[in-house]
Amino acid sequence: MSLLEVKNLKKSFDDNVVLKDISLNVEKGEVLCIIGPSGSGKSTLLRCITKLDHEDSGDINFDGAFGLVFQDFNLFPHHSVLKNITNAPLKVQKRDKAEVLKSARELLKKMGLEDKEDAYPHELSGGQQQRVSIARALAMNPDILFFDEPTSALDPELTAEILV
Repeated sequence: MSLLEVKNLKKSFDDNVVLKDISLNVEKGEVLCIIGPSGSGKSTLLRCITKLDHEDSGDINFDGAFGLVFQDFNLFPHHSVLKNITNAPLKVQKRDKAEVLKSARELLKKMGLEDKEDAYPHELSGGQQQRVSIARALAMNPDILFFDEPTSALDPELTAEILV
């Protein structure tokens, strides 16, 4: 069975049909990019798959944990970079604090942000905020990671390195 299976997904807002009979499968280890113009339903598809929005009809089968990196990052403004990354693994997954801190610092190093762990989101550039958001999602060890506009704020020279 696929890691993610979407069959005949339909979604509309009033008379505006945004998703019409969308079907897709994603296997473990596979990378899938959904590309299209603004307003074509890419974000709506992600919102339906992650149950942030309800589809009108169709089936979505996913057995596992997912992470989602939003295009506006949604970092907690009152938390440091390190706390933004460690909060959910500690509180939701109840993981060991030392292990979570070690993992978070490794992610920050991978993102080129090892010197920013005590910074707050307003002190970071858009690209840095986006990398913190990616690290925060990865810290939860998801089976699948969804990105909405994944490289919108990244420096071009860092994009390939971070997404590999």
